[in-house]
Amino acid sequence: LAAAIISGIRADLRATRPDARVLGIGVAVPGLVRFDGGLVRLAPHLGWVDEPFAALLAEATGLPALAANDASLAAVAEGRFGSGRDVDDLVYLNGGASGVGGGVLIGRRPFGGAEGYGGELGHTLVDSAGELCHCGAVGCLETTVGQDALLEVTGLPRARADELGDVLAAALEAGDPAITAEVERQIDNLAIALRNVVNIFNPSLVVLGGFLGSLHAADPDRILARATAQALPGAREALRIRRAALGPDRLMIGAAELAFARVLVDPSGVAREAAADAERTTA
Repeated sequence: LAAAIISGIRADLRATRPDARVLGIGVAVPGLVRFDGGLVRLAPHLGWVDEPFAALLAEATGLPALAANDASLAAVAEGRFGSGRDVDDLVYLNGGASGVGGGVLIGRRPFGGAEGYGGELGHTLVDSAGELCHCGAVGCLETTVGQDALLEVTGLPRARADELGDVLAAALEAGDPAITAEVERQIDNLAIALRNVVNIFNPSLVVLGGFLGSLHAADPDRILARATAQALPGAREALRIRRAALGPDRLMIGAAELAFARVLVDPSGVAREAAADAERTTA
């Protein structure tokens, strides 16, 4: 399948951009991905455990392939082209149907820890007496905030989840008690996690995407007030919180940046690889 997709991309490029070359593949994976080799240690929503995904993709396509956590790549995209273009240090949190993911940029570079698994902010502790998370811990952030609860209280179908921000803001302005209570509950739990983020990383910016961005759109003042009230004075003083600026393409943008990084490190080597690949595909 991967080889067929790449073949189709090449054919499309030959027809529309004959001077273009496919230099590599970058993939955003919803799970724990090791920096070295793109091994997917755990992707529960895909059913993957210790899957050598990048290596298999490279073997199937004949192209260099890299993989990384989806939220980490979204952080890169927002940092370079979105809400974080003007800062060096940011934390990105995204809320989706499958939970909450996160990514961290320090000095405009992604931080992944020793192996690449850093930034799993959806599993920071929020409620020690809370619900059991699918990761096996109790009270993780993603057990206390969720898209499904917001869709249920608003009556929106999942297909219209991108409208949540406007719907929530209108409901709060109208004083809808049920929606207001749910929004405030989720914001207050999110603020506990943001306090941890601010105290640990001292970012100048927190970017919220997905349904977390919808919560921000609904009541940005409450999010900032609750997060800064619970953070250390020095760390919170310069904090800003923004909604993600890029749409669903942020994962594709981040994955493309992952693949393009090879060009910046070794442009002549990548050019030689591309020329050899072009000869093989036209032979």
